[in-house]
Order: sequence, then C-alpha cells, then structure tokens
Amino acid sequence: MLQVKFKFRAFTALIMLWSFILETVSGIVLYVVPPGRIAHWTNWKLWGMTKEDWAAVHTILGYVFLIFAVIHIIYNWRPILNYIRKKIQSGLRARRELAVSLLLTLVVTAATLAGIPPFSTIMDFGESLRYAWEESRSEPFMAHAELLRFDEFATEIGIPLERAREILSGKGIEIQDPALTVKDIAEAGRVSPSGIYEIILSGLAPEERENMPKQKPAAGAAAGGGYGWKTLREISQDLQIPIPEIMEFLKSKGISAEPDEVVRDVAEKHGIKAFELVRELRERKD
Repeated sequence: MLQVKFKFRAFTALIMLWSFILETVSGIVLYVVPPGRIAHWTNWKLWGMTKEDWAAVHTILGYVFLIFAVIHIIYNWRPILNYIRKKIQSGLRARRELAVSLLLTLVVTAATLAGIPPFSTIMDFGESLRYAWEESRSEPFMAHAELLRFDEFATEIGIPLERAREILSGKGIEIQDPALTVKDIAEAGRVSPSGIYEIILSGLAPEERENMPKQKPAAGAAAGGGYGWKTLREISQDLQIPIPEIMEFLKSKGISAEPDEVVRDVAEKHGIKAFELVRELRERKD
C-alpha cells in the first residue's frame, strides 16, 4: 500500500495560513465589540462567543502564528536568507525606492500618533461602532456590577438581600450562596447580569423601586445611579444621618471629602468600594 509522507513544511505553511485568517477575523470583531461594561452586563456574544472568548482566540492564535512562523523560518533558513540578501542588494541599488518607502512608513506612523486624517478616521470609525452599541444597549448602574457578590449587589441597589432572593426564586433562580457573584448566578440561571437586575426590578412594588438605581441610558449618560452615584449630602438625607456626622466619620477614617462630592469618586480616591463606604455609614447609624 502506498504511504503518503507527511509534509511538515506544508503543514507549517497551512497552520500559518489558517491562524492568519482567524487572527484577521478576530481582530475585526475586537475592533467593533461593545465596551466591556456593556458586553459583560448584557452578556454580549457573537457566534456564541463572548468578548473574552474572542480576545482569547486572538491572543492564542497570535502566539500560534508566531511559533509556526519561527519554525517556518528554521526549516527554510537558507532560501529565506538568500532571498533577503538578494532583496537587500536590490534595495541598496534602488536608493530612491528605499528612501521613499522608509519615509512613507515614518509618515504613516507619525500621522497615526498625531491623530491626522485619514488615519484617525479609521480609529474614529471604530469608536463610532462602539458608540452605536452604547446607543442600543443600557449600561449597568455601576461599572462591573456583574462582579459584585450578590449580597453586595443587593446592598448597592438598596434592596434587602432576602427580598431580592425571594423575587429571583419566584423565577426559578435560587441563590444558595449570597457570596457568589452576579455573573455566576446569571450564568447558572441562563440569563445575563442585566437580566438578574430586570427580574428584581419587575418583582418590586412601585414604592420599593424609588431608591433603586437605574441602568444608565445610552451613550453613557450619568443619569440614575445607586448610592455610589449620589453625593454625600444626598446619602445624608437617605440615611437620615446629619452631614456633619458623616464628614466627621470620614475624617476619622482618613478620608478627605466635600459634602457635594459623589460617593463613588470619594471611594475611588481612597482605594475602597462605594458600597463598602455606604455600608460603614449604615452600620454606624444602626
């Protein structure tokens, strides 16, 4: 029986071809995907793959292409070396072409860094596509809300933990461990993190929704917001703690702030989370 010999050089070249094609596709996808805060909150997917999946494919195949490119060079070292030597000799004779090609490369690089059209237009187009996602999908009420533990999430949206668990349980989503993240709970319930929020919102009575943060509208407008989006003065009114007491408490914690500063800004300046700061204020009141 005739045995066909495995041609490793051809195999290497084909691996480089397929990885190059997939690198190009994944690169285009990553160019147009929505911002992370929207992709994670709405569980965005394309062809069944999340933003992280596409990024992983792009990264790994980039390494695959690089590795097999090195192997390809090793297997074809002499022909490539001869080819490069001939091209260098030819290039040195074509001094005008060498100078123009080098100049063009430098101009494109400098124009890109300086943001000069049409190079900046390409980047602006990508931004416009991302903006289109923001126009069509709601943002979370806080960045990376899906990474909060569920008990922290309930605190952040101003809903008692047991009340939130009760509403979700009515929809078949059981919260056995409040320490699980919203993302994990959403995946187990086969919904998006924003779906968890919407289920809780739809299960509340009108009076319970008054203090609930709203998902920010399209284009990142800073409307709505939970306690983290309120000022210290507003928190003072909500928690019925005099503002001088709040300021004194913060000062005792080494936190400098002004009454009209937003809680989230104050927290971020001092390396803590907004809901932790509000929780401490609540505990002080109790």
